[in-house]
Amino acid sequence: MSLTMVIAQKVARLAIYIALGFLAVRSKLMTYQDSKALGQFALWFLTPCAMVNAFQYEFSAAKLAGMGVSLVGSLIVVVVFALLTAALRRAVPLTVVDYTTLEYPNAGNFMLPLIASAMGGEWVIYLSPAFFVMNLLIFTHGQAVLSGQRHISLAMFVKNPVLIAVVIGLALWVSGLRLPGLLGESVSTLGDMMGPVFMFSIGMILGSADLRRVFGDKKAYLLCAGRLLLYPAAAILALRLCGVMHLHPHAREILTVVALTAGAPSAVMVVQFTTMFRTEEEAQFASATNILSSVLCLFTLPVIHWLYALIT
Repeated sequence: MSLTMVIAQKVARLAIYIALGFLAVRSKLMTYQDSKALGQFALWFLTPCAMVNAFQYEFSAAKLAGMGVSLVGSLIVVVVFALLTAALRRAVPLTVVDYTTLEYPNAGNFMLPLIASAMGGEWVIYLSPAFFVMNLLIFTHGQAVLSGQRHISLAMFVKNPVLIAVVIGLALWVSGLRLPGLLGESVSTLGDMMGPVFMFSIGMILGSADLRRVFGDKKAYLLCAGRLLLYPAAAILALRLCGVMHLHPHAREILTVVALTAGAPSAVMVVQFTTMFRTEEEAQFASATNILSSVLCLFTLPVIHWLYALIT
């Protein structure tokens, strides 16, 4: 079975979790407030465990070089995104919420469980550079432009539990240390829960949302088309043309992770920063666009992988 079909199947499984969360709220078994608690649990416990567990493999120079390829590919992607945004802003009027929605994909919550289940847990290690780069930018540049402040603060970035988990996991991996017995099994089990819990919470948010607002805004669909199709397609083309495919024997497979991340839905932090620093109307629009992109990516991610396989 081709990887595109495997990804389609795994994405369909995530869609089931979203549907269950939606039904839980619509049937009044759970409430929107419960989704906040689940989201916090996943952010502070499940996602860090998944990231640490991704490094619980034998260290090798080849894997370290592969992480370097992923880092180079991720930097190419963010440059392409920035250039594409600059071009679009000259052609069409884009608000700061619009272009941060386009530029920042959700590199963690969606991609961690998808990569782990579709490609294997050992491939998640190649997601960490993309995750690090995207989060560094959104907690610096993204926060600055959405808040309207000229200075860039690293305070929220260094307190991010998932980024701390990346550093811990990397240190364990390089040192050759492994989490012992029961602790290692517990971390692995909690990490495996991340995908279902995050998708279930997205379904709960969708279940409590005004569906006419989420699915009835034409501008939101245009932004989702950019975030889920135009931007990743441009990134894939750049990866193909820049020569990064020749840096490692498994570069094509490693950069699959980067390409899929480029096609992830809009980052949740865009919604959170918009809520903190912008108007209520802008926050509602950012939230609706985030939910819509999370739903539509269930259909577009297999297309992005197919396009990547076709071009590369």
